[in-house]
Amino acid sequence: MGERAEGKEGEGFRFSPRPNRADEVDWRPWGREAFGQAEAEGKLVLLSISAVWCHWCHVMDETTYSDPGVIERINRDFIPVRVDSDKRPDVNRRYNQGGWPTTAFLIPSGRAVAGLTYAPPEQLTSLLDRLSVLYSHRKNDIDTEAAAMSVEERELAGTVLNRVELDPGTSDEVKAAILTAWDREYGGLGDAPKFPQPEAIEFALAGYFDTGDSLLESFALSTLDAMQDGEIDDKVEGGFFRYATARDWSTPHYEKMLADNAELPRLYLIASRVLRKPAYADTARSSIDYSMHTLMDDEQRGFFGSQDADEEYYREDASGRAALEPPAVDRTIYTDSSSRMVSTLVLASSVLEDPGLLGIAERVADFIWREGFRHGGGLCHYFELPEGQPALWGQPEDQVSYLQALIDLYQATADARFLDRAVELGDVMLERFIGDRGWIGEDPGTDGNDPGAGTQVLEDIPADLPDIRVNGAGARALLALDVLAPGRGYDDAAGRALEALAGRYRNYTYFAAGYAIAVEIFREGFIEVRISPEAGPELRKELTSAAVSAYHPRKLVRLETVEDYIPTEDGTTPPPAILCSPGSCMPAGSPAELVDSLSLLAGAGGRAGKG
Repeated sequence: MGERAEGKEGEGFRFSPRPNRADEVDWRPWGREAFGQAEAEGKLVLLSISAVWCHWCHVMDETTYSDPGVIERINRDFIPVRVDSDKRPDVNRRYNQGGWPTTAFLIPSGRAVAGLTYAPPEQLTSLLDRLSVLYSHRKNDIDTEAAAMSVEERELAGTVLNRVELDPGTSDEVKAAILTAWDREYGGLGDAPKFPQPEAIEFALAGYFDTGDSLLESFALSTLDAMQDGEIDDKVEGGFFRYATARDWSTPHYEKMLADNAELPRLYLIASRVLRKPAYADTARSSIDYSMHTLMDDEQRGFFGSQDADEEYYREDASGRAALEPPAVDRTIYTDSSSRMVSTLVLASSVLEDPGLLGIAERVADFIWREGFRHGGGLCHYFELPEGQPALWGQPEDQVSYLQALIDLYQATADARFLDRAVELGDVMLERFIGDRGWIGEDPGTDGNDPGAGTQVLEDIPADLPDIRVNGAGARALLALDVLAPGRGYDDAAGRALEALAGRYRNYTYFAAGYAIAVEIFREGFIEVRISPEAGPELRKELTSAAVSAYHPRKLVRLETVEDYIPTEDGTTPPPAILCSPGSCMPAGSPAELVDSLSLLAGAGGRAGKG
């Protein structure tokens, strides 16, 4: 791409890997300097939100942002700012116009006044001409109107998030939304394009396990089979593509995201047990093997974020691909998606009987803690390689995903360091990521670079609104942590986060599936699998593996100390494991009994959960 492009990429800008002139736009990084210049010169900020895995982002670099007229107009009339969507989820969350690439036009205080996704040169040229003239003539009016709208939006956000009581019909509402959107012919939700929806599938598996609901079973089976058998699953190298453009799961967009290849294998592992389909475990193994081979850092510090889309490459068979250069990999370690992979590896280690996966999960978690956690400040969002420099602080999904990873590791290993870290992170979340507002969101005391800066880049940046997926997953993790380390307020914080969204969850339809699972845990409590400290080492290991690999949406494994374990009558040998739900406990003398008891406590009558 030339010396200039390489220099700009060295400054953090990333462009299409194919020939283009997008680097000739005078891009600035997101920050005060760019917006201050826009204010001083009376110009709009042109914000480009791109992604290294995004096909149409590359096309826009190669066409629109390589057009000499577009380059000249942007550099003359606007202050161009370039942001990578993966590295700046806070910016993407506020300004994305419904897809990638996004081009948004912002006044100097941060309010967006126009925007669009992919635009060919002639369309963007016309918009640039109109906006530059309009803003030069009506700057004061536009700034004033935008400021007033921002105030109204912030006030509205404050009112719609008032806490209300949890809806006991939450699961019924989400179930209805899933079954309404279910494509019964081809599986999945909606028409086209078809995206995997991991939380909706887990909700269905949980509902079937707990109640035997045949419609939820059919939805899960049809969707998992369709994804496994369709073109979204790479049959040559393993791994799932991001989505399919056709209703029948064909014609995929060929980028592979770590997030998908962490979440989907976990679902297939769960489904292999709940639905008694061993072939699902093979699908999970294929995806995990892909991530281990292609996306894992050589030093096992974490997993890379994505692999680029390349239609020519992925349409070839194995021999055809061998003659081509593999698509580029984004060699950035992201805390949230690497943490989700840690959770998947913990489960896979037991289900697939591969202890090496648990060792890798531990090493990744140790790296993230050692290099990416700041005491009192929380976790960074990503690590720049090769040095592994941590960057971007204060993002809620990183805290939530890593907290769940620590809890999963503790359940599998009983290693106190994971619980100690979870408690420290949980306390940070309560203070900095929840606080008085009651729901899990950005740390308001950081500008993204310094955990203690206490400043915002812009005075008028759009309000941070709660992500229902982050809050559902976060509440679930905090509730588990409260059982493992009670009395620190984690359960109350989880309840407040759920109540903050109780009045709006229906608006999210099936995207509220994870939230609904968390509500059920909050209402019903966990089923605790308590493993005796007096069990022999080998039996204890077998019971732990069975407990980790067995499924129940409200299951929590506790490898007990002597003081915690349920006492028995004098002279009576305690059972090696006890399963307790609120109000009842059942002994388990073997791994098989443990799995059967878990099914009985679920009300499944032993129907599901056996491997």
